[in-house]
Order: sequence, then C-alpha cells, then structure tokens
Amino acid sequence: AGGGGAPAASHSGGTVTIPSYSGGRQVVGVDNPVNPTAPRPLDPPKPPPPPAPPPGAPSSQAPDAYSGIAPDVDILSIRQSSQAFGLKDAYTGDEDPQTRAKIDDVETMARAIVHAANLGATVINISDVTCMSARNIIDQRTLGAAVRYAAVDKNVVIVAAAGDTSKKDCKQNPAFDPMQPKDPRGWSGVSTVVTPSWYSDYVLTVGAVDTEGRPLTQGGGQGSSSVAGPWVGIAAPGTDVIGLSPRDDGLINAIDGPDNTLLVPAGTSFSTAIVSGVAALVRAKYPQLSAYQIINRLERTARAPARGVDNQVGYGVIDPVAALTWDVPDGPAKPPQQLSAPLNIPKPAPHRDMVPIWVAAGGLTAALLIGGAVFGIAVFIKRTRKQQ
Repeated sequence: AGGGGAPAASHSGGTVTIPSYSGGRQVVGVDNPVNPTAPRPLDPPKPPPPPAPPPGAPSSQAPDAYSGIAPDVDILSIRQSSQAFGLKDAYTGDEDPQTRAKIDDVETMARAIVHAANLGATVINISDVTCMSARNIIDQRTLGAAVRYAAVDKNVVIVAAAGDTSKKDCKQNPAFDPMQPKDPRGWSGVSTVVTPSWYSDYVLTVGAVDTEGRPLTQGGGQGSSSVAGPWVGIAAPGTDVIGLSPRDDGLINAIDGPDNTLLVPAGTSFSTAIVSGVAALVRAKYPQLSAYQIINRLERTARAPARGVDNQVGYGVIDPVAALTWDVPDGPAKPPQQLSAPLNIPKPAPHRDMVPIWVAAGGLTAALLIGGAVFGIAVFIKRTRKQQ
C-alpha cells in the first residue's frame, strides 16, 4: 500500500527502459522504520533540472519530459508482502499453509493501511489483493476495522485493485442476472471474494480496460481477466502503460518473458495506480471534500457503460478532466453509518381485561343452572300429580 496516489507498480523481471527520465519526486521509504513513532519524513528536496543536451546531439537524446499523472505528490512506500519471504513453520497449526498465508496477508494489509493513515497519507493505493472462495471466507474483522479507520476516521481515499484471474484463487465471478431486478449488482451470485476490495462503502475498487475501453478479458488477447464483482466502482487502462522501473531510474513498458520475449505488463495493478493518481489531483483541487466525496466525484464523472453501472467497469472508465472540472454535487461526507437496519418488531397488543368476560360467563352459567333447576322441579311436580 502506498500513500500519495502516484502511479506505481511492482512486477518482477527485466526492464525495457526509456532513457533520460527526469520527472517526479522522491519516494520516501517507510518500510519497517527504525523508529515507528517518528513523525512523517520531511518533503525531499526537488531533483536538479535535467542537463541540457550536448551541442549537435539529436533531439532524441533530450529529456523525454515524461510525467506521471500526479508528479508532485510524495509517495510513502510500505512493503506489505514479499515473495522473498515465506511462512516460518508453515505446516504447523490448524490451517493449511495456503490459508495461513492468506490470514497473514490480511493481517499485514490491515497493519499497512493503519500505518499509512497514521503517517498522513491522503490516498492509499492497494494493488495487491487477496482472493478467496465465497464458501470459505477467512476472518477479516481486523482488516475491515483498519479500512474503516483510514477511510472514515483519517479521511483517506483508499483505491484497491479488483484483482486479476492470473492470481491464485482469483476466479472470475459470474455476470449479473437480469432476472434478479432486486439484486442488480449480483451480490447473491458472488463466488470469489476479493479483499479489501469488497468493502465497497470505504474502498474505491478499480477494474481494468484495454486500449479501446473494453473490459480486460482473456478473450481480448490478454493473459488474465479483471475480476468482476458488485464492489467494482470504476475502471482505468490496464495495459500498454508506461511506468517507473523497479530496478533503476528509467521507465518501463515491457518485462522479460520466456524464450527471450517481451511481455507487456497488464492488469488491475496499473489501473489502480492511474486512479490513485487522479484521486491525488482531485484532492489537491478540492481540499474541502472528504474521502467519500472524492470517490463520489470520480464515479459520477466516469464514462459510464451502457447499463449505467456494471460489475466489470463499475460506473465507467475514469475521466481525469471531467473529475477535475465538472460541476458535481458533493454528496454525503461519510459513507453509511448503519449497514443494516434494526428489525422493527410491532408492539404486542395491550393486555385484555378478562374480568367482564368472566363475570358475564359466570352470570350466564348461573342463569342456566337456575333455569335448569326450576325446569327440573316443575317436571318433577307435574309427574307427582299425575301419579296421585
């Protein structure tokens, strides 16, 4: 999770770099700081201006003037997980190693979110998510509390990836069922849960689209699909993206593939970084808006799909210019405080006074007894007279 919102991605492998990169601010690493209680690092000094090209040099040697979406932000880089580390004694305990790894990822994600919020991040980018079967959901109460703490208490815009089907257990969810009008986003049909993305009241979840604005799917020639879900709120390009190299100060637009081939990085990680950058710009222009209102502005200004909203691109593909310029109602400052309404049980009927009924019943019984006695005495006297 990185606070600040500048585009970033972590993909292993070789890089194809573009020379003369000169833009952007310095990244402040806060992974496992020596003093966790220390205040947020001061702003780093601005980098020196790029050197002028030598006389007679071709124009291609000049700085490329590459700039990220939000080049003036400060990035707090926090390592939440790493493939360089594994579980210690993974085969001990009650859970299998894969479940144990997911539980640890959820716990470290919660700590990273709280840590970023406490350091003063205004936008948290989460490109690495955890998928699990809807039939076997692990305990996520710690992560849910961390997400709410950052989004509500600390007023942080949390942007998370929708997930890619190439990742383990990230199986595609079924499309919505038009025959269920009472469940238009298809919550009842969810088969794969993506966390923390599914906390849709506090998190802006980003799906990926290709260069033509279509959902990123295997059928479109890509290696993986963007995981659909009722929590997807927006979409952004997820392929043919130029970003910073993880190895040096250059740029990257491809990674090494098998057999000396080059692969174009694709996935929701890049889409999420783009939306995080736009969110940082919107926060800078509208500082009076809360995190929930920033998310509302991004969704309401997106280029909507035909249905208005769907589970692949949410409310549509992000439109940075519209998000920064359109006149959009602010909306509520905070997400719904009550996710479920209490059951209103009707009041019981007042206790009925049964005394009049018992009196009436007793009177009627007494009258019947008296009448029966009088009738019996009359019949007896009549028979006696006949015998005489």
